[in-house]
Amino acid sequence: MNKEKISVEYVATNVLKAATYNPRRISDDSMGQLRESIKRFRIIDPLIVNGAPSRRNIVIGGHMRLRAAKENGLKEVPVVYVNIPSEAKEKELNLRLNRNIGEWDLELLKSFDPGLLLGIGFNNDDLANIWDEHLEAEDDDFDESKELAKIKVPKTKLGDLIQLGKHKLICDDATNPKTLKRLFGKERASMIYSDPPYNLQGGIDYAKGLGGRANYGGNVNDNRTDDEYRMFIRKSLEYALAVAQDNTHVFYWSDQKYIWLIQTLYRELGIENKRVCLWLKNGQNPTPGVAFSKCYEPCTYGVRGKPYIAKNLQNLNEVMNKEITTGNNLLEETLDHLDVWLVKRLSGKSYEHATSKPPKLHEKSIRRCTRPGDIILDSFSGSASTMIAAEQLKRRVYAVELEPIFCDLAIARYERLTKRKVKVIRK
Repeated sequence: MNKEKISVEYVATNVLKAATYNPRRISDDSMGQLRESIKRFRIIDPLIVNGAPSRRNIVIGGHMRLRAAKENGLKEVPVVYVNIPSEAKEKELNLRLNRNIGEWDLELLKSFDPGLLLGIGFNNDDLANIWDEHLEAEDDDFDESKELAKIKVPKTKLGDLIQLGKHKLICDDATNPKTLKRLFGKERASMIYSDPPYNLQGGIDYAKGLGGRANYGGNVNDNRTDDEYRMFIRKSLEYALAVAQDNTHVFYWSDQKYIWLIQTLYRELGIENKRVCLWLKNGQNPTPGVAFSKCYEPCTYGVRGKPYIAKNLQNLNEVMNKEITTGNNLLEETLDHLDVWLVKRLSGKSYEHATSKPPKLHEKSIRRCTRPGDIILDSFSGSASTMIAAEQLKRRVYAVELEPIFCDLAIARYERLTKRKVKVIRK
């Protein structure tokens, strides 16, 4: 090619000819996105067209833009002519234009809102590939006891619906179907991930926190009979399923003595039992009158239908042919695959809610079972650690919390992490 000045000119679409060999393909959805872009901004990236007499007006780069322009009714498009008499050279340039599209700067791309990226043509799998190797949930060093001490009278009122960025929190009863309907509207959850009261029956008082250090004046009933507790859990799960997708992951935390109950309710409600995941903590909980101290908390996992599972490791046999080092993500991905969750428990002073959990703990199920932008239902929000994890992993949490003081705590925690204010919708 001879050196020549590049100029842009407008050419009638009906004289331009698509190259029959062009290998580039585009999905109907992507074409729709391209047409929408052209509708809003017209074509600002000129087509590359051969100007050599023997190959005049054959498009080398920009076939999809030409097609979208024609479908949008445009009569002219911007063109840059290049003089390439050789068809072989023309084909080479075509391939290079299609191949040399560059790579995303993932550090910059992950700062964009998932809704925006989905709106311009990315799909959920794209976002999972972009983010899940580059994002993680960090513990936010939120001091619950210190923040709770600041709350003399809760600002949140029963019935308040709180918008926390892309997340929602309603101060209401998770065993009331109207609560979930108001929270979700027509949207649906991809995962149910809940940590209800454990029915400890005198072991720990929710209203007084760990060690009885605080007095919240709360209304949590953690002294139910087994029949009452069964009905309580069943209602919360049944109404959660009503606002979940047909293909849904379900995680319910419980005390060890109620694993059987959760598994029984799963079967009754059409959930296939899969695993009992164990949070192995760096400590123990001695219980008077019990021979062995508790060092783990169980989370019963099941599925309805065939929900999404991250493709990074579908089978542990894949590990046999890969090297696990601290220099790649395979070690973390492998640990995500296991049903024993090795996550350090925060210091006791950081906990006031009786069964509080660190945000890092939730990362494993969130990354494994959801994609960026998905909705996770948390029917018992507590101090909102699930929401904090989801915020960092680009997922959304729609949560329920009966206690106004813990709604206040969730607001303080979210605003501290994001530096953004929440919006309260009062009945």
